[in-house]
Amino acid sequence: MEITYDSICKKLGFTPETYKPDISDYEDDSKINPFSILTNEESDFLFNYLFNN
Repeated sequence: MEITYDSICKKLGFTPETYKPDISDYEDDSKINPFSILTNEESDFLFNYLFNN
């Protein structure tokens, strides 16, 4: 399957540009990073896409 920006957004359930993480006053390790579901290749693609656009 070809990696595309749209396929990554669909997998994440949101567009990375509009993502607003919940920030608390203390470190909370119980919250899972939503980007952790991406493969290394998808993460690299997303980084390059966001960096170049």
